[in-house]
Amino acid sequence: MPSIRVSGLRLDALLQQAREPVFLLSPDCRIIMVNKAWEELTGHTALQVIGLECQPLGPSRKGNLQDLGGSFCPPPEALLGQPSGSRTLILHPDGERRWRRVEFWPFHDVQGTLTGLVGIVRPSEEEAQSPDSEAMRLRVELLEVRDQLIARHGSDTLIGQGAEHRRLLNQVSAAALSDVPVLIIGESGTGKRLVARTIHQRGSRRSAPLLAYDCKALPPEILHRQLFVISTKPGLSSLVAGDGATVLVGDILDLPRELQRQLASNLDGPVRLIATTSGDPDLGLESGRLHPDLYYALTTLVLRLKPLRQRLDELNLLAQHFLERSNRKGSRRRDGFSPAGLDSLRAYDWPGNLLELARVVDEAHARGSDPLIQVDDIPASIRGQTGGAYQPPHQALGAIPLKEMLTRIERRIIEKALEQSGDNKSKAAKILGINRPYLYRRLKELGLSDDMDPLEETDSADSR
Repeated sequence: MPSIRVSGLRLDALLQQAREPVFLLSPDCRIIMVNKAWEELTGHTALQVIGLECQPLGPSRKGNLQDLGGSFCPPPEALLGQPSGSRTLILHPDGERRWRRVEFWPFHDVQGTLTGLVGIVRPSEEEAQSPDSEAMRLRVELLEVRDQLIARHGSDTLIGQGAEHRRLLNQVSAAALSDVPVLIIGESGTGKRLVARTIHQRGSRRSAPLLAYDCKALPPEILHRQLFVISTKPGLSSLVAGDGATVLVGDILDLPRELQRQLASNLDGPVRLIATTSGDPDLGLESGRLHPDLYYALTTLVLRLKPLRQRLDELNLLAQHFLERSNRKGSRRRDGFSPAGLDSLRAYDWPGNLLELARVVDEAHARGSDPLIQVDDIPASIRGQTGGAYQPPHQALGAIPLKEMLTRIERRIIEKALEQSGDNKSKAAKILGINRPYLYRRLKELGLSDDMDPLEETDSADSR
């Protein structure tokens, strides 16, 4: 950027003298200058951050340079030439979490073209010198929720708010402090596996492995071998191996009854059991699907996860979380949602729960060019609907490569089979004429598996 002179001084030299933390951004939101006060505030030097892109991300718990850039992302209003500001969270390298208000002042050349932005960092409690950014409101709310979760629970992996969510977090904390078996109940896509992993990661066994087994996907002989036979292969375990691992058994009602009996008889060993189900354990006991010994062991500590249709007051926050995850994964920037876009999402009842919401936000993120997600960016199969599984919009055959078209067709066929089978993977495999292991592998490869954890910041994706 060419030097700009104010009363004989270059702008960057003038800003270096400021007592407040000040920085300059280029029109493409890259840091081109920071002053000493900014370096002291953030714990990062100019040499480290010049050229850093400031995108609407997190920041996450990592506190790396990408997160630092997210802390100084300008609002869409500022990029359109209007002074604006918002609160932000800065993660200092020493672990301190610092809340500040950042105000952005755009400047232009003689033709009126945006040539950069001056960012001024002020204490949060100071009176604002620029209007609050409405587009950044939901992002700030998400930052505040994450910060509160970390302060109270030491982790922000489970995004949510309200009394029901606080109750769940308290149950997760209690489960982490105990070694008793845990049963997690919830519909497909509500995040059962993420809750299980959170319990494991907060508990005393966090340094030992978490071993997951899917009773719908694995034949009984493989389940027996993996659960009850000590493996000679490094990194593998079983309920009788004695290495302090946590064993996560998914779809526990689909575990054969004899293996359930064996499972119940091994619960006094050194391995902890966490089980999940989308069914009703009481009905399972009555019908004989759930062995009484295992039922009474698992129902000591039960966590019930609400479907997304009963969490619509949290949907705005969850959608913003998934949008920032999409920003982190891709090269496009989308700052938030328009009011009409959020209204469209809340009008749907989300039979696929958080997993479906994550997919819809990913697709909406890839559409349009506006900083905010508009109604037209949301898939047509969601807009104006109140139910039914999400399907990608139809495209003409010549509009996309053949391989991608075949993948989409396969996805639709598998989703239809799962719908017809009531999400029973064994029945779906029979409908499709394939075996369960192959179906399970394709579910993962197509991003349809309930193993995905959409609330996580990693490449894996399920929330509660």
